[in-house]
Amino acid sequence: MTSKPWFIVTFMVAIALVFGSGVTGIYLGSADLLQRNTEFLRQRALISVFDFGDPARLGKAAVAALVTAQVVDGERCTDPQSGASFELIKAYTAADREQLKAYGFRFRGLGFWGPVEGILAVSPDLSRTVGFVVLDQSETPGLGGRIAEPVFTEQFRRGITVSPNPKGPYLRMGSGGPPDPEGRQVDAITGATQTSMAMERVLNEQLGIFQRAMAARQAPQRSL
Repeated sequence: MTSKPWFIVTFMVAIALVFGSGVTGIYLGSADLLQRNTEFLRQRALISVFDFGDPARLGKAAVAALVTAQVVDGERCTDPQSGASFELIKAYTAADREQLKAYGFRFRGLGFWGPVEGILAVSPDLSRTVGFVVLDQSETPGLGGRIAEPVFTEQFRRGITVSPNPKGPYLRMGSGGPPDPEGRQVDAITGATQTSMAMERVLNEQLGIFQRAMAARQAPQRSL
């Protein structure tokens, strides 16, 4: 009779260890899978933003190989004015990495309903956009959420002027009216005025950080 409580305690401890080990194993396995899926989505976004082809038609191995061969990141750049920094992404036209295709940087800012995160790519001379992709957003589906759709993102592939502008912002969100002679206008999302205004603010802030940081990065080279 006196041994029964010890038996119950031992049994409960054994059950706890078994289930605890199982849960830990599932968590570790899921964490590894989640990390691999996250990396694959990042690589697909790089394929898209730098226009290396349609990532939907490429398998995981092909996507990984292309990014590994033609995309380089890891260089930290800092805006001397704000102190904000970002990781510079460099994309090359071929695996030999002799010709630069574009620069890119990851941005994050507050949209109308929540954070918006993405990657913006610009030409080697930093004067115009070559690609844009939204990685995460929480805007209204069918309205502000369309910032992640081709109707909005493809405009950046056609080349929006984003060079420093002494007369105003790097780019503007608008709709209708005569064409912008400087090519700085991005068509806003119809029916999503607040999201469009938020994107205008976020992109101008991030472009300011990017352009000032790149100017500081290139300054020593220009002085040689």
